[in-house]
Amino acid sequence: MHIAFCLDDNYVPYCAGVIASVIDNNKDEDIIFHLFGDGLSQGNTNKLTTWINSFENVSLRTYAISKDDFKDFPIGDAYVNISTYFRLVIPALLGGLEKVIYLDCDVVVNGSLKELWNTDVSEYAVAGVRDRINDYVRVYNRLGYHMQEGYLNAGVLLINLNRWREDDIFEKAISIARKMPKQLKNHDQDIINLVYHDSKLFLDFKYNLLEYYMYTEDWLYMDKKYYPQIEKACQDPVIVHFCMPQKPWHYECINPYQETFLKYMRMTPWADLPLTHKIQKLSKKEKLKLLLEKLGLYKVERKSTLRKDVERIEDANNILF
Repeated sequence: MHIAFCLDDNYVPYCAGVIASVIDNNKDEDIIFHLFGDGLSQGNTNKLTTWINSFENVSLRTYAISKDDFKDFPIGDAYVNISTYFRLVIPALLGGLEKVIYLDCDVVVNGSLKELWNTDVSEYAVAGVRDRINDYVRVYNRLGYHMQEGYLNAGVLLINLNRWREDDIFEKAISIARKMPKQLKNHDQDIINLVYHDSKLFLDFKYNLLEYYMYTEDWLYMDKKYYPQIEKACQDPVIVHFCMPQKPWHYECINPYQETFLKYMRMTPWADLPLTHKIQKLSKKEKLKLLLEKLGLYKVERKSTLRKDVERIEDANNILF
């Protein structure tokens, strides 16, 4: 089983948390992790390598990527890093491999990946889960293809590497970025959906349970026909995606799987890495309120959600977002 990540040095500790979750839930699998990074420090690389080598049937390969090769790609959101585009060069650097699972560094694996890995993508370019904006017509007007072809989230992908190599995906991506930079609101995710608008295999929602799917329906631009599938996925997700700006290493994270992610972080060489604030300029009152809530000493009003047994903290939402 081959699993790829794209990151910079700041994300190495969190990537280790994801790797720990993969290993713990796939103990009978031979796994090779591929890290594509810009500016990965020798210290972090050595620490990660030594740790991974302590496991049986698991190995690590790292690939140096230069962000200078991605100067033509637009970056808009403050919390999006240029490394998001690194996945576009994975096929060229993994010559000889037919497929790879790609994971963002803000996910946690909660079950076996064997079924995902064994999914046949020989007739498709890529497999992934529908994004929350799957039925938002403006997405298709912006990118220029039919809504019936759907729109996937690129945080978890099963990539047909042969197809991406045949199509020279990186050169196609550069061409698109130069021609329509303002249309690429979702960066390489938009590019992947545009290039392979008619060659995507949509996976069960359990393989990329977006944080939005756990909360209010107001955040979803989805046909209601998908709701039963989403609710089922919420009961036993294989991969949970912390896709909101508040990540599991932030105090402000309200995802019920935050503790699961932190549990795996404590299995890594970065076990003592402290939580940080996503919003740096909180008042003392706001910080105290968050602390009391996390300690269970502050009662918050809750709202019913799409997933019946997961509730969003409305007071925290009002304070932070």
